[in-house]
Amino acid sequence: MKKKLTALFLAMLLSLVFAGMAQATYYHFEDYRPDDVKFNGETTYTWTFNLNFDNLMLWEIPAVPLVNSGDDWDSSLGKTGQMGANDILHRAYLTMKFCNTDNEKIDLKLDLTDTISWLLSQGGLHNQTITNLDSLPDEQNAPGTLNVFSYLEDDHLLNVTITNTSLTGDFTVDKMNLAGCYESDPTPVPEPGTVVLLGAGLAGMAVVLRRRAKAAADRT
Repeated sequence: MKKKLTALFLAMLLSLVFAGMAQATYYHFEDYRPDDVKFNGETTYTWTFNLNFDNLMLWEIPAVPLVNSGDDWDSSLGKTGQMGANDILHRAYLTMKFCNTDNEKIDLKLDLTDTISWLLSQGGLHNQTITNLDSLPDEQNAPGTLNVFSYLEDDHLLNVTITNTSLTGDFTVDKMNLAGCYESDPTPVPEPGTVVLLGAGLAGMAVVLRRRAKAAADRT
């Protein structure tokens, strides 16, 4: 009887523990860096995104989205925070908005994952070199294909550098925004209520076993 009682109680405790394991949470994040950076003549500027340190805007989502998106997210419905070192990055994309002196604007949205550099000068568009502002790919007609994710996956850190060497005319980077989706540390951790139940159960089992031992001793 004693062995049956112990086995039954342990089975109940294990079911409580596994039922109470904390589930992973998914977040859409937005990391905004300095806007309205003006380039005039030979200018270099670097934007640093550190997802473990920056104050991110976060929105809890039910699952990892199938593709990256540039949807607008209502800041009043989100919260702020940082990624943890053990959190898992699932999606990342970079959005840049350029504006020249004639107030002509162009958006560039890229999938990224490492240190990315662009060199602005006279000429055409090749590799990671933007040689003419007019030749930047349009977000809707010719979206960029750089893989942002690979740069961010390990250390959640990304540096974006733009250098203007000989591009004539002033222009401004109106917007530099890194966004995506990550999974909070998925390591199972018993929730507080489960820990309390486990402790109470062990204490109760100890009392029952002690009483049974005392009753058996009294009969002898």
